[in-house]
Amino acid sequence: MSRYPLPLGTWGLIRTDRATARSWRARARYRDLDGQTRKIEARGPSAAAARRNLQIKLQKRQTQGNALISATDQIRELSEVYLAELQRSDKVSRTKDKYAFSVKKYILPGIGSVRIGETTPGVVDHFIRNVVDAAGPATARTCGAVLSSMFKIALRHDAVSINPVLGISIPRSRAAKPQALDPEQFLDLRTKLIAWEQGSVLGRTRSQELHQIADVLITTGLRPGELFALSWADVDLEADPPTVHVHATVIRTSTGGVTIQDHPKSEHGFRYVTIPPNLAESLRRRQLRQRSNATGNPLDLVFPSSTGTVCDPNNVGKTWRKAADEIGYSWVTFKTFRKANATLIARTMGAETAAYQAGHSKVSMTRKHYVEEYKEAIDTRAVLGAFDAANGGPGAPGKTGLQI
Repeated sequence: MSRYPLPLGTWGLIRTDRATARSWRARARYRDLDGQTRKIEARGPSAAAARRNLQIKLQKRQTQGNALISATDQIRELSEVYLAELQRSDKVSRTKDKYAFSVKKYILPGIGSVRIGETTPGVVDHFIRNVVDAAGPATARTCGAVLSSMFKIALRHDAVSINPVLGISIPRSRAAKPQALDPEQFLDLRTKLIAWEQGSVLGRTRSQELHQIADVLITTGLRPGELFALSWADVDLEADPPTVHVHATVIRTSTGGVTIQDHPKSEHGFRYVTIPPNLAESLRRRQLRQRSNATGNPLDLVFPSSTGTVCDPNNVGKTWRKAADEIGYSWVTFKTFRKANATLIARTMGAETAAYQAGHSKVSMTRKHYVEEYKEAIDTRAVLGAFDAANGGPGAPGKTGLQI
């Protein structure tokens, strides 16, 4: 009866002997992934060194026939394969840039020199904790997601037997309760903002756009990138009611420039948003001014840059933060306008309507992160009057009910 063969990708007993006066030789039988058993050898200055060199050679042979990476390769080399696959994937450009940045900024400096085969859950956990301390839980979660994808590639190439990222606990950021502007606060902010715009610095006129941007953001609930991607073709001021079609957003590319992405942040970002009469009239006046202005606007954008190109949300955000600090509303950001929009709609028309307006996939997200909690008691007297005994409630004469 013939002996049962070695399992695929394994080797038998390692034997050592002296090859020359100054070197030793280690040999073993190895069964390749094609089913053939072959003799493999390696040399070294001592028997132990020869054995160690043979083991390394055998480990590399386990994957060299059908993989780009092996257990002895470093995470740095695994990242190159990952980044190549990331660029070919269907993820949006902003996500690709974010993941590539995490690799270069955190993963390579942190554990880039660790070999794939020696990366244990403990190694990953230690790295993640360091990122939490240095950059916060949100960045650590991104690094964890990227590492998990990287080791899925390693699994496909038989460089590891398990994904060492699985089971790692990454703390979540404690979400602050949403704080929104109420109508009175916004009107006060707007008055102060216009006064700030009319001032000047060293003889230069300040931007006159901020209060108009604030008007659109708080009235429509759009993201800044969605607003700056709007063209006049997306705005139907003659419809009843007037509407804005949201189907694109402005992103910053890995090369540092800004461009219009032909789809919003998520599939739920595709939506139509109605425009109230006061904003519709303001947009009509804006459109007329642009048509009569000599400054070019080749993309026909509603809010182009001063040179007629795509407006950078980051640059506008810097100007806004400066203005907000000086007018006493330093806590208000562009996102605060979205929260104000969602809060007012949720309280009057329901959270589902607010989620659609904001372009969210889940109503729970809108409630948790965008709708401000009530600061005062809700007047429910008209409803709860049904329990009043004097008005025919359970305690009224001739009726049975709880008597206090």
